[in-house]
Amino acid sequence: MVVGAVLYSPERYVAKAVIPLIPYLKASSRYKLSTALLEKIENNQYKAFSDFLMNRTLQPYLDAKTSFNILTKDSFKTGLPKNKVNVFFIIEGCHSLVDENNFCDATHHYNPDTILKNLDKVLAKVNVLAVNITHLQQSNLCNHAFGMQISDTIDFLPAGNGFENDGRKVVQGLFDRKICVDVKHMSYQSRKDLITEIEAGKFKNKQPLVCTHAGFTGTSFKNWPGFIQMKKPLSGAIYVEHTKPFDAKKMLTRPGFPTFNSSTINLFDEEIAWIVKNRGVIGVSLDRRILGYVDRNDEKPTGQDSTGERIVDKEYFSKTEWAALGIKNQDIGKNIDDDFTLKMSELEECTEQSIPQRDEYFYDHFLNHLYHYFKVCKANGIDLKKAQKQITVGSDYDGLINPFLNISTVDKMSNLKSYVRINFGYFLNSMEDSKKWSGELNLDAFVEDLFYNNGIAFVKSRF
Repeated sequence: MVVGAVLYSPERYVAKAVIPLIPYLKASSRYKLSTALLEKIENNQYKAFSDFLMNRTLQPYLDAKTSFNILTKDSFKTGLPKNKVNVFFIIEGCHSLVDENNFCDATHHYNPDTILKNLDKVLAKVNVLAVNITHLQQSNLCNHAFGMQISDTIDFLPAGNGFENDGRKVVQGLFDRKICVDVKHMSYQSRKDLITEIEAGKFKNKQPLVCTHAGFTGTSFKNWPGFIQMKKPLSGAIYVEHTKPFDAKKMLTRPGFPTFNSSTINLFDEEIAWIVKNRGVIGVSLDRRILGYVDRNDEKPTGQDSTGERIVDKEYFSKTEWAALGIKNQDIGKNIDDDFTLKMSELEECTEQSIPQRDEYFYDHFLNHLYHYFKVCKANGIDLKKAQKQITVGSDYDGLINPFLNISTVDKMSNLKSYVRINFGYFLNSMEDSKKWSGELNLDAFVEDLFYNNGIAFVKSRF
C-alpha cells in the first residue's frame, strides 16, 4: 500500500470557521476536534510550521517505524514492504511553512525566503512530491480560487489578481529542488499566469505540474462565460452563478446524464491538455461537489433566486481578477438553453426514484470525467495511449469531505473499479463523438492504470 500524506496546517480563518461546527458532530466524535487547539491556531499561538507541521504531523510518521515506510530514492530498488504503509508527502499551502503569521493581509505576508528555508528543514527528513502554493485563504504568493462551502464566505473571498512575484520566487525554489507545483486551489488567472510564464521560459529546472484532487469544468475558458446566469457585486467581490449545461451535440441518456462543476477551482480544457503534454498527472477527486453533483438539500442549490429551477454552481472572484479575465458582458449567458440545462425536477428524478438508479447516476459523474479527459486529449492531438498513463484516482489528502453515498469510504473503491471496468466502454460507445475513438483504449489495462499503476509510476519517477 502506498499513501500520499498531507503536511497541512490549518490557517487562521479555517480554524475560526471550524470551531462553531463542533457541536454538529456526533457526541462520540467531538474529541477529534479540540476547541482549545483551534483557538490557539486562530490566535497563532500554535505555530503552523514548528508546532503543527513538524511536531504534530510529520514527526509521528517518523516515530512509527514499525507501521510506516517513508519513501526515498532507494525504496524502489529492492521492492516495497508489504507489512508497512509506504508513505510519500505533499504540502498543502505554503502558509504551512511559516511560523510568523497564519493569515495574509495588507501588513501580514508570507516570506518566500522563510518558506524555502523551512521547506529545506522538511526535506532534510523526508522527500516531498508536490506543494500547493496556496489554499483557501488569501496569499501574497498568488490569488486563490474560492473554495469554502461550510461557513461564512467573508474570510475566504479571493482578493488578489493572479500570480505575484513572491509566488514566482517560491515556484523557482520548488523547481530547483525538483518538487512539483500542485495547482489545486490556485485561481484560474494564477494558473494561467504560471503556465504562460513556464511556456515563456521564465523558470529554470521546470518540473511537471500536477493537480492532485481535481475536477473539470467540462468546457474551455472561452466558452465558460456563455453559461453564466448571474454576475453581480456582492460582499466586496464579484458573485457568479453558473448553470450546469448538457452538451446538446451528444447522444445523451436522459434523465440521468451527469454534469460538471463549472467553478474555476476546477480545470478548464486548455489546462488538462497542457498538464498532460508537459508530463504532469491529474488525480480525479471523488468528492461529489468537485465532480459536479449538487444535492437538492444543499444551500440554495438553485442560487439566490430560490424560485428558480436551474441547478447552479456558485463562486466569488476578486474585482481586479474578474477585470483581468476580460469577460465581456455580451458573452455572459448567451449559450444557456433551458432544454439542455440541469433543473431541479431532473435532479430529483435521477436521485429519488430508486437506489440502483441513484447509484448509477453518482458513478456516472466519475465516468463523465474520464470521458471528458480523453475527449480533450484527443482534440489536442494527444495519443490516447499516452493520455491513459497520466490520470489517476486523486483525493483531497485531508479526506473526502463530501463523498457520494455509494462511495462513502475507501472500502467502496473496489465497487467503483468494477463499475468503471464494466461500464466505461458502454458509456463511450453511447455517444457519437467518443465511439469513434473508444477502440483506441485498452479498457482493462486502463482500469489497472487508473486505480494503481499511474499513481505508483509517477511517485517512482519523482523519487
